[in-house]
Amino acid sequence: MNIDLLLATFAGYLAVFGLSDRPQDPKVRDYPIETIQIRTASGTAVLDAELTLPKGRGRVPAVVLITGSGPQDKNEEIAGHKPFLVLSDHLTKSGYAVLRYDDRGVGRSTGDFATATPQDLASDAAAALAYVKSHPRVLSEKTGYIGHSEGGYLAPIAQQIEPAAFHVYLAGPALPLVPDVMRTQVQDIGRAEGLSDEVIAGQSRAVNEISSALLKSGTPAELREDITKALKNSGASGSQIRQNLAVWATPWASAYARHDPVAQLAGLTIPVLALFGEHDLQVSARENSPVMRRALTHPLSDVRTLPGLNHLFQPTRTGRINEYIRIATTIDPTALQAIATWLDMIVQVP
Repeated sequence: MNIDLLLATFAGYLAVFGLSDRPQDPKVRDYPIETIQIRTASGTAVLDAELTLPKGRGRVPAVVLITGSGPQDKNEEIAGHKPFLVLSDHLTKSGYAVLRYDDRGVGRSTGDFATATPQDLASDAAAALAYVKSHPRVLSEKTGYIGHSEGGYLAPIAQQIEPAAFHVYLAGPALPLVPDVMRTQVQDIGRAEGLSDEVIAGQSRAVNEISSALLKSGTPAELREDITKALKNSGASGSQIRQNLAVWATPWASAYARHDPVAQLAGLTIPVLALFGEHDLQVSARENSPVMRRALTHPLSDVRTLPGLNHLFQPTRTGRINEYIRIATTIDPTALQAIATWLDMIVQVP
């Protein structure tokens, strides 16, 4: 059984950097750029951040970008692509201040990512938004969170700490991470890779057993023991067990095993744009978009599935993970335009 597929969490497992030219990477950024450090409210991390501002002196709406799972830099760099750099450039040129930051423990940001819980990560995003609201060029009442993948889980948690006027979720799940999202993920990826039904069924059982272990285990040692047993039963090698323990035997995974995203989404009283890719194999549009649509209640909220796009919102016919690095486009222009158009409608700045 290929347990490595279980490591294909939201940001993907192909973190291959800088291997080829990406035509959407901005060559010249001829607008104000500020490098800042943001201390989190708990004092457990200092985030290295960059704020890009539209030209001029007027006050503008602003967004904070929240990365997907795993330790990410401020560009959310993956497979040679820098999606958050491309998105920030597009939105800055469209009239928005955009703040991106290295996750705690990444780059020049301090703190320990390995021990961070979703609450910690959401608090980091909230600290970033609080900084943005205080900036003299920002319209504090017209600020929001944009979260990719796990960032869609984190934004509603951050909302309880530092409220935003709107949210945008890019492949943000509406279903629980374990077992729902991960079980569908290993099934969809397995079928795309041509794995047998038997192998896919084994991977699905492993996800269910890991989920059960996360819910019932008491001490960290018990959790590691239960997950190790589940993986051995699925035929995992020693190295695969170690890799999976690094992901699942953590405070992060334990918290998500008890996280109810639907309740979080239903509690929002602000407009939300939720975009999914038709061929996303990591966060299934088929499974998540109907749940998202039912949960969001604000009349200006919008849930869309963009045809022909994958988890990174690249154009694709298959959505296969190993295509990320081969696709030249970082974010399809239809996705960029959908985000900017919806934001313009929400903030309504002349």
